[in-house]
Amino acid sequence: MKKIILLSALMILFMTGCSDKASEDTMKLKIGLMPAVDTAPIYLAKDMGYFEEEDLELEIVLFTNAQDRQSALQTGAIDGAMTDLVALATNRAGGFDLKATTLTDGMFVMLANTGVEAQESLKVGLMEISVSNFLVDKWLSSNYDLEKVFINAIPARLESVISEQLDMGFFPEPLGTVGEMQGLQKLVFEPYKGITPDVMAFTQNAIDNKTEALEAFHRAYNKAVDAIVEDDQLARTTLVDNIPNISEVVKDLMTLPTYHKVRLPENAYIEEIIEWTSGVLGENLDVPVEDMVDRQFIK
Repeated sequence: MKKIILLSALMILFMTGCSDKASEDTMKLKIGLMPAVDTAPIYLAKDMGYFEEEDLELEIVLFTNAQDRQSALQTGAIDGAMTDLVALATNRAGGFDLKATTLTDGMFVMLANTGVEAQESLKVGLMEISVSNFLVDKWLSSNYDLEKVFINAIPARLESVISEQLDMGFFPEPLGTVGEMQGLQKLVFEPYKGITPDVMAFTQNAIDNKTEALEAFHRAYNKAVDAIVEDDQLARTTLVDNIPNISEVVKDLMTLPTYHKVRLPENAYIEEIIEWTSGVLGENLDVPVEDMVDRQFIK
């Protein structure tokens, strides 16, 4: 009997040790996302268990305000976040060690009140130092006199267009479709130079100390993109399931981008972003391209 008890105790200790070892071997990342179609490969990878297959425990925080996302990054509350190259350039110029590891595939639209396209001037809601300002310049500035109104919070920006305080507003999908369902006109433009300058960016601390976790993250991301290419309904379903206030009705109406595996733009594109951002800020951003991106996760 004593031998049986001893054997049982040893088995319990062994199993506990294996459990602790498995826990130690599980890599962890915490990231911030925005309510946009860019998130589809990430949410799908989580829903399909691709991160688990890579022994990666991924925690996602969804932000609706870029300032809150920025605070979380700078305080180390998250390892990385969905952002854009314009915001990244200002971060790097300000000394914050953050690098893009991949583009994400965003889909942005302009929501407009009926008839405003015929006007010579437009009052447009957007975020100042961001992809929204950059793309509005590329899409509209040659045809309209623009009065830009900077409203960071997306829900407040949408309400301002609905209440006709603004002629137009800049929105990510699927929120653009939500606005369309409320009676606004959805205007879709081609991505500038075929690229939406959205990225996943990680702190240098995460890149240095969680390299294997980041490699696992990007492998799982690529698996999800493969799945979406085979069936885009997977993207639609995961977006509705994971982004609050997006109804089933929106699922088949939203405009989706073409999703790509992990990639980064050429240096010339990034240099253009830096130059444009310098012009908006009225100061020269002395940011080398190599300080903006880390290409080691592209395979």
